Amino acid sequence: MKTSTNKLIASNLALIAVLALLAGCVSKSYDKGAATSAALQSSADAVAQTSKSLYGVLGAMNNLTFKSQGDLRNQYDAFVAATKSLNQSLAGLDDSVKVLHLKADTYFDDWTNQTATIQNEALRQRSADRKAEVSGRLDEVTASYVALKNSLKPFTADLTDIQTYLGTDLTAGGLATIKDVVAKTKVDAVPLRDAIKHLQTSFSSLGTALSPVLLP
Repeated sequence: MKTSTNKLIASNLALIAVLALLAGCVSKSYDKGAATSAALQSSADAVAQTSKSLYGVLGAMNNLTFKSQGDLRNQYDAFVAATKSLNQSLAGLDDSVKVLHLKADTYFDDWTNQTATIQNEALRQRSADRKAEVSGRLDEVTASYVALKNSLKPFTADLTDIQTYLGTDLTAGGLATIKDVVAKTKVDAVPLRDAIKHLQTSFSSLGTALSPVLLP
């Protein structure tokens, strides 16, 4: 009798442990949404840093080519450093978007699994619809990011070409012969600035929408 009682107690304890584990998984599902929200905000911050770096490189390029003075090497080196900073910002943004998608994939997989356990058909459909809405918004933001990334490639290539050109002809004559190219590069940066601003807003807005913390 004592052995049977011990087995029953052990069985009940195991069942309680399993139920607690399952309950913990369900109760923590929102954490995956919160992690995705945080990743979206991190991407928004990375976009902001890219915007800052873009303005920095434009300023340094303008100082070198249109406000040149004194030892041109100092202004040239500042331009090179600003370009490097922009490239680092772009790499950081790319990394943040990769992390975002890892978090989002985990979140959406869990959302699908949780939706499948809902017994009420109407609620189950609403949950599926909400997931489709949120994932659709993320797809739109991702498409904007990819478009910006592709648009930045010719711009950053021009920056490299300008550096190479002036690196071997860092003289008043060299600056005079490249001012038209620099002017075009500055014009090309205008839509890039607008796209960056829009992308930052999109990341931040979706991040706020997925956050379990309500703003005051």
